Amino acid sequence: QGHELWCPGGELGFIQRMSDESLELATRVYWFSSLVSKSAHLPALSNRLRQLGASEIVSTPMAQGQKQSRFLAWTFMSEEQARSWRKQRWTELGGS
Repeated sequence: QGHELWCPGGELGFIQRMSDESLELATRVYWFSSLVSKSAHLPALSNRLRQLGASEIVSTPMAQGQKQSRFLAWTFMSEEQARSWRKQRWTELGGS
C-alpha cells in the first residue's frame, strides 16, 4: 500500500466505526458527515445508521472529473432537538 492511507476494514470499516462513535456525541453535534468512495457501501452504512437510531440520513452524489463519490450525512436529533440546538447556538453566535 506504499504511501496510501488505509485502516482495518477499509472505507466501510472506517465509516462504520465513525458512525458508532458519533452516537456518543448525538446530542452535541447536529450533523455528522463522511465522503464515501464506493457506492456499494451506502446500503450497509445506511442500515448501520438506522440501527444506531439516526433520525435522518442524506446521501448526495458528487463528481470531480472522472472521480465519483458520495457525501453521506446523518443526525440523531429529532426536529424539536434540532430547533433547540439551533436556537441555543445560533443566537449565541449571531444574535438572531
